[in-house]
Amino acid sequence: MSLSVFLVLLVSANALSAAKITDAPPPELAPAVRELIAVPGARVTASGATLDFWWVKTLPQKEAAAPSWEQVEEGTLVGAVRVSAVYRDIRGRVIKPGVYTLRYGIQPANGDHLGVSPFREFLLLSPAAADTDVKPTGHEGTVDLSKQTIGGSHPAVWSLDPPAATDAAPLSGVTNDAGHEAVVFEVATSAGKPLRFGLILVGKIEA
Repeated sequence: MSLSVFLVLLVSANALSAAKITDAPPPELAPAVRELIAVPGARVTASGATLDFWWVKTLPQKEAAAPSWEQVEEGTLVGAVRVSAVYRDIRGRVIKPGVYTLRYGIQPANGDHLGVSPFREFLLLSPAAADTDVKPTGHEGTVDLSKQTIGGSHPAVWSLDPPAATDAAPLSGVTNDAGHEAVVFEVATSAGKPLRFGLILVGKIEA
């Protein structure tokens, strides 16, 4: 039995599963982006697709406080994902197979997205070929990059829910009150402690 198979953890009744992988970051990523990506990564199987995740070696925090998304500049590179088959983002929009960067984004507090999610924190997916600068891209820059994933007027997003998963182990599964299912991940930070969070991968919100 291979190490990846042995480490598979069944985390939900919908056959959502997660496992560590030692694969190198995808060559489709820009060299500057690949330089920031750590190994090992994680492989998630859900909804008929394989999602391979890699996170940055160190997620910059604005201050040396306890790690949190409040300390992350919007548009910061958080990681990358390789999608094996057609998949859906949290709003049900199609993500085509390919390699994407993951950047931190914040839902605008302008009233247009009320009731969309209990949290304002998201990871936005952008095509690896279009996202080659590792510097933070800000709100508008991140949204513009991510729009290229779907080819419309909206970015491709996965919800951070919960943004801080302090009571769950990495690669375990959590389900929120709406029935959305997340996998718990962990990324090292410049604060000296890792930031642990849930990423919704099964479920849909209306927007």
